[in-house]
Amino acid sequence: MDPEKVNYHYCDDLPTCPWPEGTRVLVTGAAGYVAHRLIPELVSRGYIVRCMYRNKSCPPFLTHPRIEHVYADCLNMEELLPALRDVDHAYYLIHSMRSKKEEFIEKDQKAAKNFRQSAEQHGVKRIIYLGGLGEKNDRMSPHLRSRREVGNILSESNIPVIRVRAAIIIGTGSASYELMKSLALNNRFIPFIPEFNSMCQPVAIRDVIKYLVGVMETPGLSTRIFQIGGKDVLTYEEMISRFAKIMNRRIRFVNVSWVPLPVDWMCRIYAYWLHCFISIPVNITSLLLSSLKTNVVCEDNEISTILPFEPLDFMTAVQWAQEKEKRSMVFSHWSDVPPENMSDLLPLCEFESSDFIIEEHGIDIPAPPEQVFPVICQIGGKHGWNHANILWEIRGLIDRLLGGVGLQRGRRDPAHLRAGDSVDFWRVEKLESNRELLLRAEMITPGLSWLQFELAPNEGGGTYLTLKAHFIPKPFWGNLYWTVLANFHSYIFKGMLEFFRKKSLEAGANQV
Repeated sequence: MDPEKVNYHYCDDLPTCPWPEGTRVLVTGAAGYVAHRLIPELVSRGYIVRCMYRNKSCPPFLTHPRIEHVYADCLNMEELLPALRDVDHAYYLIHSMRSKKEEFIEKDQKAAKNFRQSAEQHGVKRIIYLGGLGEKNDRMSPHLRSRREVGNILSESNIPVIRVRAAIIIGTGSASYELMKSLALNNRFIPFIPEFNSMCQPVAIRDVIKYLVGVMETPGLSTRIFQIGGKDVLTYEEMISRFAKIMNRRIRFVNVSWVPLPVDWMCRIYAYWLHCFISIPVNITSLLLSSLKTNVVCEDNEISTILPFEPLDFMTAVQWAQEKEKRSMVFSHWSDVPPENMSDLLPLCEFESSDFIIEEHGIDIPAPPEQVFPVICQIGGKHGWNHANILWEIRGLIDRLLGGVGLQRGRRDPAHLRAGDSVDFWRVEKLESNRELLLRAEMITPGLSWLQFELAPNEGGGTYLTLKAHFIPKPFWGNLYWTVLANFHSYIFKGMLEFFRKKSLEAGANQV
């Protein structure tokens, strides 16, 4: 996809000037939410942008003569060193929120040390790190404390390191935005304790991108910290209330401070309860909730001396985000990155397992592939799964109870798919227009699963649609699981094919 098609042009009025032609900028965490917004802006401003992904399970969705793609894990120096060769400026947008608490702190620190050493070896001119705001005290969450420590580790370098610290980021698809939206949509009464009512200075994603680009383009900066935020300083209760008001939802907060449990325990319990009806994983939700104990407010506005633009207020940021959702302009989403335990999986074409179980069904559809394929690409999310939806919902509920993503994750866009998109508890592994859609399961199962739709034109101008379910079972439990569900699978898959045939014919009739 051309970056210009997903460029919001946040930086068009930025007062800084781009560096000379040929400047190469590395963006780590290129599959992440902020990076997906940052990369098009950098390309638009004339930079050669090297996008760094941890592994090949996160396919790039942007192509351009000035975009380079590299695969490297910051925990692996042998992979990291080549990725930083010939880089002028580097954005460090990596943190391991999806890992367990005892794991993400250690991983964060090791990754930062490796990156610092590699950048020094290759003579990188500047590193920009996006970290978190938060007063330094005993109440600081492990998440915020870890991000603070990463900034310290990077800053031990002889390379200028610009640490940009932000509170929660408001924009379509951000984890904080989706959490507040889920709270407002799914709750009439929201449990609350005084410890959660700290002060926050939320910032719009467009302002974050402008600050990130601006500090890179400002000459002469030495290692320093810039705090960034929006126009409003709000309590979390005020923020959620305003969000609900914009969505025309009436909510009430219920004080549960009388519950005789430590705050950290209550955060975890509340995260598990929210897990039943929101899309965000328990680990991320728990980290976000534990961050509510800390004030995240800018103590200075030094950034305005070099980038004197006025940031958005909270209400405007939310309203603009919702307007983009209505216009199907959500080009980056927190779910673009697979769950931690699914991030290293090989694609289907690289598996050579002799244990493959394949269930195959097919149907002739008297319509060309160009008419059938868009119908298939609408599965999941608000459209549902076309046949036996109650069975899909039961399976999604079981997955949520087991700690999986379930069906709540939905889709980034209700009509269009791209490789790497999440579709409920699936992810698009391969997408060839009018030929193939391959989904990889990210639900919890005793094995690995894929769902494949292949389209082949036939002599009469129609399409032969093949549905294949691929499964690599774990010993005993995987085979038992597939055997128990075999009849359900056949019923669901045959019904899906018949639905596609019906909807394709209806689409053709509407075009006449």
